[in-house]
Parts: sequence; C-alpha cells; structure tokens
Amino acid sequence: MIQVVPALLPESYADILGKVSRVKGIVPRVQLDVADGTYASSKTWPYNGDDSHLKEILAQDEGLPYWDDMDYEVDFLINEPEHAIDTWIQVGIASAVIHIESTQKLDEIIKKLKDADIEVGLGIKPSTPISELVRYIALIDFVQCMGNDDIGFAGVSLDERVFKKIKSLRAQFPELPIAVDIGVDDETAPLLVEAGATKLISGSMIFGSEDIQDTVTYLQTL
Repeated sequence: MIQVVPALLPESYADILGKVSRVKGIVPRVQLDVADGTYASSKTWPYNGDDSHLKEILAQDEGLPYWDDMDYEVDFLINEPEHAIDTWIQVGIASAVIHIESTQKLDEIIKKLKDADIEVGLGIKPSTPISELVRYIALIDFVQCMGNDDIGFAGVSLDERVFKKIKSLRAQFPELPIAVDIGVDDETAPLLVEAGATKLISGSMIFGSEDIQDTVTYLQTL
C-alpha cells in the first residue's frame, strides 16, 4: 500500500490544529513544512513571528495538536538545520526530512536524529544529482524527491524530470522507500507510483478534496 502523508505549510498553530483535525483518524502521519526564509523563501510557523505555542510545547505545557493520535514529520526547509533539530527533537517529532543542499553537516545531523530514534529522509530537488545521495543511502530511512526546485509554496506544478529521477533511484536501490512532495495530483500520482514512488505527500490534493477519506484511499491503493 502506498503511504499517504498530508502536507502542511503552517501559518500558525491554529492552522495546524484545523488541518490535522480534518485528517485525524484517516492517516497516522502529517508532514509540517517548516521554513524560515532561508533555504525556501517563504516563512511558516513558528518562524514567521508567532512562536508562543512552540515555547509552551517545549515547556511541556502542551503538545502539537492531537499528538497522541498523530505522528509528525518535519520537512526542514531551512539552511543549516543543524541549529534547529534539537528544538524539534524536544517537540517529539517522529520523522525528519533534511535537504542535501541545506547543510554541510549531514553526517552529524543524521546521527543526532537516529540517536533520538527519529526516522531520517533526505530531500533532493529535480536538479540534484543522485550521486550526491549515494553515500548516505545506508544511513537513512527514505528519500524525498521534491517535485520542483521551487519549494516552500503550495500548488506548484510537477517538474517532469522527477519521473526519471524516481526510476533511476528505484533501479539502483530496489528496496529504498521513495517519497514525492510537490505536484502530487490526480494526473501525476499514478505515474509517480508507476515510476517507483512508495510515499505520496500532498497538501492541495488532500485538503482541497470534498471527501478526504476517499482521496486518501484512492492514493493508498494506486
């Protein structure tokens, strides 16, 4: 079965609460795209000026919405994520996506996350050579292929180069879980799975659906 993960570009804690309430009981995991205006030009909660709830979470006065029912995966759309991961480890995330071009300390980051029992995925853009990824394959849990070099925004179209990249990864690493984020829709999803993707991450398709359960079931059974 294809893993389906709703993606959130959170404007606020309330935004997370509202969206997660719509998928609670349908999926076991959501992905938070966190951006501080560096690696991606956009800014999301908690880097957009309102971090009060984050402080309360770190003080253990509250948790991420529905934390006892939902696993959180954080996609670090920030430069030098090594300065941020300690905070998110303390928040209690289950999984992290680190982008290859965002840091010079991948080995250090991967080790720290794995030592904290957090799944690690490496994000690669359509323009990223697969050769930059190879030495890390044995250390990580999955690869996340970004559907476009333009990251950090909703509704971006899929770059056709992604299909070739997924097929190449699948040929080289038959057992590797491959996620796709950006450009997953009714038209592209079947083609992405056919190419070798095993995990589909989508915000627009899922949260824009009239029936989220039906949409998730459709993607899961591709």
